[in-house]
Amino acid sequence: MEIFYHVIMFIGATSLIFFLGGFMIEATDHLAHRLHRNGFLVAFILLGTLTSFSEMSVAFNATLERVPQISVGNLVGGSFVIFLLIIPFLAFFGKGIKLERSFTSRHVLLALAVIGAPAIFILDGILTRTEGLIMFSMYGFFVVYANKGQSRVKSRSLPPSRSALYMALSKIVVSGIIIFLSGKILVDEALYFSNLLAIPASIIGLLIIAIGTNVPEIVIAIRAIKQKRKTIAFGDFVGSASFNTLLLGALILINGTIYLEPSEFIIASVFLTVGLLLFYIFSRSKTDISRTEGACLGLVYGFFVLMQIVNALFVALRLTFFG
Repeated sequence: MEIFYHVIMFIGATSLIFFLGGFMIEATDHLAHRLHRNGFLVAFILLGTLTSFSEMSVAFNATLERVPQISVGNLVGGSFVIFLLIIPFLAFFGKGIKLERSFTSRHVLLALAVIGAPAIFILDGILTRTEGLIMFSMYGFFVVYANKGQSRVKSRSLPPSRSALYMALSKIVVSGIIIFLSGKILVDEALYFSNLLAIPASIIGLLIIAIGTNVPEIVIAIRAIKQKRKTIAFGDFVGSASFNTLLLGALILINGTIYLEPSEFIIASVFLTVGLLLFYIFSRSKTDISRTEGACLGLVYGFFVLMQIVNALFVALRLTFFG
């Protein structure tokens, strides 16, 4: 009965993130039109940040609970989910993704460097404040570079009115607060299942919470396919995955040196690096990601999950029989 209660709490928190993520998406989209801004750019900066509220909440609550490893797993796994599950999903079912002209190959390369940085730093099992500062700085440089040369978009839509802007901002703030609180539940339930199954908390964050906290991005992918607005969706995905690097840097700066079990992240680092390299190669071919290329990236994620499950079972057996 107790397990059933915890399952319900976990599903409930994830459902809240799912539905409120939708409200946040609509409000941000409306705000972009009212301000006459480039859809990709607004999605990259604003939507990419807002859909990371759940990751912020997990990082905050994991720090309070003194288990930053959960947040490390969530952030690394989150970038993995975005680039090797959600973007392939969008490419496959949306019949390809045409990259924004303003987002050049240099932007793509720099974005992948920022997103892939955590995969390199966690290989030795130690995250230091120096590495946190580097990740923090990389994100800042990327945002400045991405904004360079961007201009306002001409639109025939109505100019922004105070009431419309206040309504959109209210939806964003209220949804963000509830999503933030839901992250607390996700952390608590992750700790419960980690102890119950004798699986390291970082693996729970890497496999389970990473999908739960990226539910808003999944909502965006589904809506983008229906509304044929894949550019905004792609901007959000790049912004959200990049923001994960910023959050990880902040997490390290606040908590100090974080020690990890290298074996838990070696597989993730290798697969994430391979996936990002494939993404860059695919994006350079025709400045788009085709359905076939999306399927290839999705297969990388499938193999990753399989390897992580095998690794988690091995760790559980080792703890059970050898202590």
